[in-house]
Parts: sequence; structure tokens; C-alpha cells
Amino acid sequence: MRISELSDATGVPVPTIKYYLREGLLHPGEKVTARLTEYDDTHRQRLGLLRVLREVGDVPVERLGQLVATAQSTHATAHEMLAAAAAALAPTPPEPTEHRAEARSVADALIDHAGWSNVHPRSADRDNLAGVLEAIMRFDTHPSDPAEVAPYLRAADEIARYELWHLRQDTGRQGLLEEMVVGQVVFGRLLGILRRLAEEHYSAIRFGQVSDPADASATYDGP
Repeated sequence: MRISELSDATGVPVPTIKYYLREGLLHPGEKVTARLTEYDDTHRQRLGLLRVLREVGDVPVERLGQLVATAQSTHATAHEMLAAAAAALAPTPPEPTEHRAEARSVADALIDHAGWSNVHPRSADRDNLAGVLEAIMRFDTHPSDPAEVAPYLRAADEIARYELWHLRQDTGRQGLLEEMVVGQVVFGRLLGILRRLAEEHYSAIRFGQVSDPADASATYDGP
């Protein structure tokens, strides 16, 4: 197919396709004549991946190359590929502050408490967790106490297990990467929405705005 047809098939504008070609994110098509280049399903699939990464994952363009290279590599394991996707989706860690070392120690302790021994020591999300914990500390709460965050650790552990064990392995490397990105981003948003809905429900119970008397006796016994 011609580049205009490739654009129609993928919904990716022609200028964007040309940009991906220049940056090496999309492999060259087959030169038929001096003025005609043909593209095939491999280009359509690659553009589909790039579109998911950009539009769903909001992955910065500068990180796309690393992800594409990982997806193409025959040496990278599925775990390494998914780790690269997670790293690309992770926000840039906040700038260090005077309390960051303490917060990082708390973050590392919580990860150890959760039993997540396979988290890389230089994972960007260790620093992201430290940044969040540092913000929590400003409210005089106690994130260093595992009991305070135990419900969050359990929920995160259960969701991660569910998502990883339900990844389809018959879609190829690119399909696996796409599924990981969609799962991280879209279902992450779903989780946030469901949490707000649940809190609206339990707020009515907790603060006495219930219409069903049977709900009035509902309590929370703690972790």
C-alpha cells in the first residue's frame, strides 16, 4: 500500500508517518520506483503499536525508540520487554529534596515488606514512591508504618498478579507490549474511577446518609 493508504488504514497522519520513518521508529518501505514506496502489514502493525504508545500511554517520543528496539529484539525476554514498557510509562521522578533520602528509605522498606524482591534497585518508581511518601509525610501521617499502607500494598499486589497472569501470550511480542500498555493506562484509570464510586458509597454509610437500614450497621474493622 502507498503511504496515503497506510495513513487511511491506521489513522496516523502522513506527516507523522514520515517523522517516524526519519527517526527510525518505522522501518523503510520497499522502493518500487524513484517516486513510489510500498508499505505492508508490518508497517501497519508498527504504526498501531506507536499509536497505542503515544495516544494511550502518552509515552514521550524520546522513549519510543527504546521501546520499539526492545519489542524488535529477539534477545529480550518478555519480562525485559514489559519492564521497558513500565519504565517508559513511569513519570519522571520528582527533583530530590532534603527529605528525599528518608522517604526513599521508607519506600524501600515498604517494597521489602510487600515481598517485591524483584523490583530493580534503580527502578524509577522507587523514587516516584519516595516522592509520594514525602508528600504524605507533610500531613503528619505515618507512611513508615506498614500497617498504615497495608490495604494499598495488598490491593496493588492482587491487581498486579491478576493483570500479569491474564496477559495473553499468543499475540506475539508486539501484542504483548500493546496489552501491557493498555492495561497499565486504561485499567489504571478504571481503577481510579471505581475507587471514587466505592468511596461515594461508603461515605454515605460512614457518615449516616444511607437509605437502606441494612447498610447502617456496616463497619470497617481495619487491615
